[in-house]
Amino acid sequence: MTKKIFNKIFPKKGGNKRGISPVIATILLIALTVTAAAIVYFVVVPLFDGQGELVLMSSWSLTDSDDDGNFDTLTGDLFNMGTKEITLDEAATVIVQTSTSPILSKAYEPNQPIKTNAETYTWEITSDLVYTIQEEQEVKIEASNASDQISSLIQYEIIIHFGKNQMTTGSQFSNFITGDGGEDPEDPVIEYLSSALVLRTAAEDSKTSRGSFPTTSGYSPRLWFLAGIFKSGTRNLHLDTTDYIALNSFGAAEDYHPYIGIAGEFSDGPITSHTGYKNLPYNDSGMYPGCVAFCGTSFDADDDIDWPQRGIVYMFSYIYNPTTDPMDVDISIQVDDAYSLWANGEFLSTGTQTASGWKTWRAPTQITMNPGYNVITIKAADAGGNWNAQVLFWDTGAVDSITSLLNVWPIINPTSTYW
Repeated sequence: MTKKIFNKIFPKKGGNKRGISPVIATILLIALTVTAAAIVYFVVVPLFDGQGELVLMSSWSLTDSDDDGNFDTLTGDLFNMGTKEITLDEAATVIVQTSTSPILSKAYEPNQPIKTNAETYTWEITSDLVYTIQEEQEVKIEASNASDQISSLIQYEIIIHFGKNQMTTGSQFSNFITGDGGEDPEDPVIEYLSSALVLRTAAEDSKTSRGSFPTTSGYSPRLWFLAGIFKSGTRNLHLDTTDYIALNSFGAAEDYHPYIGIAGEFSDGPITSHTGYKNLPYNDSGMYPGCVAFCGTSFDADDDIDWPQRGIVYMFSYIYNPTTDPMDVDISIQVDDAYSLWANGEFLSTGTQTASGWKTWRAPTQITMNPGYNVITIKAADAGGNWNAQVLFWDTGAVDSITSLLNVWPIINPTSTYW
């Protein structure tokens, strides 16, 4: 039988009446046997070997154990539901968003992956490393150095390693803490996407508008909600008093406070027939962060909104004051072409299209950044061509205070006693 099989595999050459020799046939059979045994050993046997599997039995808890204003300890209850004992690696990997990095991609949409520039640290597991089969116990992970701690209102992820496997906290957002045992003035219990305000100087402003830059240096938000575009039949949009937000039952411009949780708010109702656009969370991280260009390349060629040349857009940006004291700052605005400006629902100023006003930073107004949430609202109207909007905060007497302000995207609807 063996000889017949090998005669089929190795046909006889013409004129040769003999098959392969018994010696070669034996060698081939031994090789096939060894190969089959190797397959069983390396592939089949491991399938029956036990494997450890960790699952989280409670929510992760991030705490500030030394009350220095930064989180340094993570705890959670883990359960080994596998069929093999697990030993955790002592070192856990901590990934945190850098304070100067943009948080999201420009065209952010809910349920899409968050893109970050991150730094990686090593924390130490100080609890028991061994999890026997079907055992549940708390894991405690602590920062190795003060410089590796997680700050307030920031995105982080912690990865626990065990052998060749790992488990992760997933992308989380740290809460607000003061570091002195006290509570935030509004005691927020919601989650944020946060970013520092962008430091701006005349040299870093667009060449189109830098000639009238209102101060030596200031700060701008780059996290915006854009509600637009509302096109009008007239080129002179500064003469058009139509407020499409108000006409479509969304309240006055200064009263409407969008947030990520209702990013599709404008997709329903008659407002859609005017715009074709949904409410857009926008992270401005182009050539000139802080200057949002809707159309054209004069103000920021790297911005990619590319809306039509004529239209109206409402812009909303949340500024969070984490201190307990109100903060008076100056604010100036530059919009091509016409604009209206509100802060915390208070109307501040308006400007129309003029021969030179479209590229000019307007005269400053003093506003108060209250403890907790503040909202800046801009109505920008374009009559044709390039189109942009930007605001600047500064206070030469309290620069250090301004640097503590945070530009945030609330995930659920924020509330404030001021609007």
